Amino acid sequence: MQINRLLVVYDPTTESQNALDRAAIIAANEGSSIHLYACIHSDTAPGGIVDEQHAVAAQQDLLQQAAQPLIERGIEVSTEVEWAEDWYQAIIKASGRSGVGAVLKSSHPHSKGERRFKRTSDWTLIRECACPVLLVKTPATNEPRKVLAAIDISSDNENYGQLNDTILSFCQRYVGGKGAEIYFVNAYKDLAGRPDRGTLIRTCSIEGDKVLIEMGNPDKVIVEQAAKLGVNLVVIGNSARTGLSALLKSNTAEKVLDQLNCDLLALT
Repeated sequence: MQINRLLVVYDPTTESQNALDRAAIIAANEGSSIHLYACIHSDTAPGGIVDEQHAVAAQQDLLQQAAQPLIERGIEVSTEVEWAEDWYQAIIKASGRSGVGAVLKSSHPHSKGERRFKRTSDWTLIRECACPVLLVKTPATNEPRKVLAAIDISSDNENYGQLNDTILSFCQRYVGGKGAEIYFVNAYKDLAGRPDRGTLIRTCSIEGDKVLIEMGNPDKVIVEQAAKLGVNLVVIGNSARTGLSALLKSNTAEKVLDQLNCDLLALT
């Protein structure tokens, strides 16, 4: 994950922009630039303006106003407004053409039925975005992060191994050394799949009391440990899928999203 450039999804339906506030903190700490992006249509156009040209211009003004305080702090910010009915897919395309290292978006609660039977923007980003996605659920602060990172060293799946490496690299590079408190959790479903504790500690290169091994479904273990530890960020590998299997079976990132009271970073 490269944090040199971030795409922030601006929510035209609300004044609070938690994703932008979080991006500003990251940009200040990492020297990143921000691409502030909004996709509108007739139902989200500022002031109820339905004329595309005038609506885009009005939204562009709003983005410039939101970006100005960051620019005054020395953060490089570009803005883009797009008119499209399918704003979910528009975000995916914008992230690809903008060359960003991650997408940040404010996340709002949805019921199980909404997540399962209705395509949501979070659902689309997690499954289809080619870069990491940070779903911001809480107001941003400068307090050090308390992080729970989920890995699985017991799986023989090569993709899981690659995700483990990505998660470990992220935690070591961007979280470690910044006053953050990091925990790693490895869930397993049966005794045959229980990971070796010593191997897990060496893999994570961290104190033994920060390594958690729990039997149970990964989503339940992650949610329970996140609540128990009071973390404000969960980092998880995202085994994004497409096609029929994606429709029939949710991945762990999707399962935990609405059960967490903290931000979720899905790494690919």
